Amino acid sequence: MSCASVFAQTSSDSPAPRFTHPERIRYDGQCLTLEGKDFFLSSAAFHYYRTPQALWRDRFQKIKDAGFNTVETYIPWNWHERDLPTGLDDFSKIDLSEFEAWLKMAQDEFGFYTIVRPGPFICAEWGGGGYPRWLAKFNPWTGKEFWLRSADDAHIAWSVHWYDAVCKVFAREQITRKPKGAKGIILVQIENEYDYHKAPGKPKVLRALYDAVKKAGVEVPIFTCRTEETRGSKDPVLSQVFDCDNLYVALDGAPGCAERMMSLRAVQPNAPAYVTELQGGWFSLTGDKLSEENYSDARHSNAIHWMSLLGGATGLNPYMFTGGTHFGGWGARGQTTTYDYNAAIREWGALSPKYYVAKGVNEFVHEYESRLVRTEGGPCELKGAPASLFGGVRVSSDGTRFVFLHNTDAKNPISGKVTVVPGKHARSSGPIYNYDQEGNRVQVKTTEADSDTASVAPFDVDYTLADLGAKVLVIPPGKTPVEGTWYPKAQETPTPKPLPAPVRITSALKQKDPLDGKWQPLPAGKSLPELGVSDQRYVLYRSRFTLSEADVAKFGRLLVNSFSRDIITAQVNGRLAGRLYPDEAYAAAATRNKKLSFDRIRPDEFDNRFDLGGLLRAGENEITLVYENIGHEHGYIPMEELSGVRQAGLSADETAIAKSLDWQVALDLGGVTAGWTRPDFSPQGWEKVALDTERAIARKGNDIQPKGTRDGLLTWYRIEFELPDAGTDPSAIPWRLLLDASGNGFMWLNGHDIGRHWEIGPQREYYLPECWLNFGSGRKNVLVFGLRQTVNGAKLRAAEVSPYPNP
Repeated sequence: MSCASVFAQTSSDSPAPRFTHPERIRYDGQCLTLEGKDFFLSSAAFHYYRTPQALWRDRFQKIKDAGFNTVETYIPWNWHERDLPTGLDDFSKIDLSEFEAWLKMAQDEFGFYTIVRPGPFICAEWGGGGYPRWLAKFNPWTGKEFWLRSADDAHIAWSVHWYDAVCKVFAREQITRKPKGAKGIILVQIENEYDYHKAPGKPKVLRALYDAVKKAGVEVPIFTCRTEETRGSKDPVLSQVFDCDNLYVALDGAPGCAERMMSLRAVQPNAPAYVTELQGGWFSLTGDKLSEENYSDARHSNAIHWMSLLGGATGLNPYMFTGGTHFGGWGARGQTTTYDYNAAIREWGALSPKYYVAKGVNEFVHEYESRLVRTEGGPCELKGAPASLFGGVRVSSDGTRFVFLHNTDAKNPISGKVTVVPGKHARSSGPIYNYDQEGNRVQVKTTEADSDTASVAPFDVDYTLADLGAKVLVIPPGKTPVEGTWYPKAQETPTPKPLPAPVRITSALKQKDPLDGKWQPLPAGKSLPELGVSDQRYVLYRSRFTLSEADVAKFGRLLVNSFSRDIITAQVNGRLAGRLYPDEAYAAAATRNKKLSFDRIRPDEFDNRFDLGGLLRAGENEITLVYENIGHEHGYIPMEELSGVRQAGLSADETAIAKSLDWQVALDLGGVTAGWTRPDFSPQGWEKVALDTERAIARKGNDIQPKGTRDGLLTWYRIEFELPDAGTDPSAIPWRLLLDASGNGFMWLNGHDIGRHWEIGPQREYYLPECWLNFGSGRKNVLVFGLRQTVNGAKLRAAEVSPYPNP
């Protein structure tokens, strides 16, 4: 059939889903069907913008080896349209070549189907949640209401602007535009987790996004995740979008995964039950914990996989499956540089125990796919079971029984015999919760759904389950449980490789930033995005002015009003200005200020204030500011604010500017402009400082940085080192930097920005991508640090380059 739409059969009163090319792709209440064959969606989340392009093949191969048939990614608008366009019809600033290269490699080289999630809001712990910083220039709203994600016509128009660009790529890369059997895009998501955003008019936004996708020629199914407005909708448009669930549950919360899949199938009977984000770990925050310290271990990952299948899921997408890095400081405000996520494939490419969990599940799915995607059943009564045993059965049309069992006790194993009573639905005890992006437990309402397996007689199963263990017993038609086969199968893990010795750095070169660069006048009220800076870099501001003796006596304060409550440090006539607000502890931590997260900054609010006592003089004066963009928020008011200094001037108190100053701006640090981040730069006149070579460098920890003395605004360090020959496979042994330093700023490896250093912690170990390293004798590597001085100064005490320990 060509372009004629057909309707799927439905038993509900919702409009039936329509498919442009049902012979290529369609779905029903059980599963997706591709090329006429029922399909279990085994998908892995892999963000191309968090892994250097030279390492994509390594990550894709590992995903392939784990048995996945699909890969999924968000597409951050702000990553691809970094500069302010002239208007809605200007697409000249959009560059999607990197995304297209990822699609091509995934589909053509590795044979993956792809799922794309373009937002416009992606969350993803990414700066702005994917919205460009410059977009705030077009915000027509005032007050405390959110504009982004709203039903305001201007917001919708700009969202459609983004969709018009990115959906052109979708259109030509979907499987309906490819030869039969070729791989391509099979699903497109609109919006993202809309349930977590409280605003009126959501259907209007969703319809506009759907219309934009369809207008661009997208023919594959459209979906949402955690978006009530599309779940079982009777709306003529929104009924053509199916909803999925995101499962982030407690250590003992896996039974809720089964319940939620059952509920999703009940309220949305025309579409399969898919998990857009099956918890693969958790992100890490500055001043908090690393991802590895989250409770979500391999046992938990295993349990939520199997319990989702028990509930009838025929599509799973672990998020994240591949960890990554916030190169260039692109993580949202408060995020660490690492986005390791404690994922199956770690940030540095190592395979964690979760990898083998997914591999075991995928082996089972591949073996039984044709039967598994069309089953009936779910959680049921387990007679004679201990309180910690949860489970049930699903039955295929040929009579194959899939018995899923889970021990919810995280401390004690269990074993014994249980009688499985099909058709008698047993709900997990107590409320069902999900974790939102703030780590809050949110109760999830579920719809009662019955298992349709009453015709199957009860049967006994002998079981043995480890603490928090989960398994499935496959009983072929006509066979007894003792003749069945348990899954997952044991997985072989590779033999650990011998590791080369670490390289301890003995000395560094040190220099203060010249605080000079390509100065330009700062037009009144102009933000950094309007000047061409929508990323996270540090920027310099300078004012030169003349004062009389009376002025010096009168003005004892410097008041600064920024666009988004960022951190500013001031130097007056070559000497540091004392900070009055915010306090030194907050300025050093440079993280989210949740107390003000819902209060839009006002033009008369001075979010950085300084004491000028004894610093001004009669005659010529110079004030220099280092502006630190602490990150674009991804869920609070700062996500829709511009960045940069709006105004700054002198005052006798802290309430209002009495003397406005004219400012110049340099759009990079002096060291960056002078080329100090380049590996071929030859430092002249830098101070050589000895580093501690005895102290063990902690790889994580909060507030354990050295306490140096502040003597300037920003300090640079440069270290050099060599690494042993890596042979033909540099990725076989990944390398890290262990850093013991105070000060906040950016780090460059051989000219590549590898992210931010936050002195507060907990991260003190940084990934050095092997594609950016030089290996072998005589091949120099250069690490450069540009650190804004805090109350602890910017002291580099110790550094080590070493291989990551074997898993």
